[in-house]
Amino acid sequence: MYTLCIFFYTLPWCFLFFSSSLILLLVGGFFLLVFIFIIIVFIFLFIFILSSFNMICLWLWT
Repeated sequence: MYTLCIFFYTLPWCFLFFSSSLILLLVGGFFLLVFIFIIIVFIFLFIFILSSFNMICLWLWT
């Protein structure tokens, strides 16, 4: 009976912890996806700027 009381007393806390960790996990995953997307965009921009710079250099040299 005593363990049952403890179980019912800690149940809301467990649920609260689980839901908060789940929300944190979702938010963390979203931020990770955004971060990866930004890195990919920066890499593409860098490649594009580099290639256009090379084209300008070639155009100036000829």
